Amino acid sequence: MAVLLSCIHEAGKDPRFSVAIATVSGLDPATDLRRPTVDPQFNLTLRVTSRSLFSRACVGQGTAVVVSYHGVPLASVPAPPRVCAGQRKSADAGPFVAWGTAVRLPGFVLDSLAGDMRNGVASFDVALMDGTLTRCGDRRVGDADALRTPCVLTNVHTA
Repeated sequence: MAVLLSCIHEAGKDPRFSVAIATVSGLDPATDLRRPTVDPQFNLTLRVTSRSLFSRACVGQGTAVVVSYHGVPLASVPAPPRVCAGQRKSADAGPFVAWGTAVRLPGFVLDSLAGDMRNGVASFDVALMDGTLTRCGDRRVGDADALRTPCVLTNVHTA
């Protein structure tokens, strides 16, 4: 009985996802953020980790990656295909680029982003959407340790 319960517990462990933003371009406060629209590009790394002894973990086909600032979407990209981690292992995908084209920001968001970029403290949210929402909050550019911080799987359905 104990073995059966242990197997059920192991099989039910959800995978963990994490995202790091290596670099960003198109958000320079002196040039880009003075225009009415921006064209940001985020250089991302995605990590998937299997927490199960019995099954691997994969990023689902059709998963979208969206980068936002204060709730305003800035860039998106389909997740790299075929990213899977073996049992109790991790696998990284990247770098890959999420981009936005002609993104219009509300004035107060633009002002806040310009100040944060100027001071080097900009923090972005990254979401993985594959029918559910996995939120990776407070990702700073250049913070490689973000890959050690798991994203949060929500009960929000995006399909």
